[in-house]
Amino acid sequence: MDSDKLMRGIIPGIIAGYLFLAFIGAGNMVSVEMGTMGEGDAAVEFVSDVSTSMSNGMLEMVGEMIGADAFIGFILHIIISAVIGALYTGLFMQYVDLGSPLYNIAVGGLIYGVIWWILGGLIIMPAIAGGDLLQIDLNSPSLFGHIMFGHALAFLVVIRDAALGMGDDE
Repeated sequence: MDSDKLMRGIIPGIIAGYLFLAFIGAGNMVSVEMGTMGEGDAAVEFVSDVSTSMSNGMLEMVGEMIGADAFIGFILHIIISAVIGALYTGLFMQYVDLGSPLYNIAVGGLIYGVIWWILGGLIIMPAIAGGDLLQIDLNSPSLFGHIMFGHALAFLVVIRDAALGMGDDE
């Protein structure tokens, strides 16, 4: 594998990883607890507690794979996204060239997203976390998140390569 080709996928992988998290709702969710100050008609509502948490459990699960919390899970997810992006440009792209950037985005991104849903979401994560392997749920946010990740990654690589005049031969 050419290290220059690997490097080309790191930033698109990170961006696609953020989009994945936004898609499945694993970003910061602010919880606001309202209280009252005063009595009767003069009561004024105020914010008594604002807390932020990495929510919906996905980042907690990623963090728990290495015995950490959701924040470390977030960092780990971004690192994994960078590695997966690098593998896309360093390895996958040379085997899946469909002759058109649009086909590479649509079909190549779909294939790459499904591959990582199977490897990451159905095999690696459950194996590390002690869950059941290959528990397929076709309505899962994870499936659609990984497909969206693959499409976003492929799109970002194609757009970046076109903008910078990069091609497969470089």
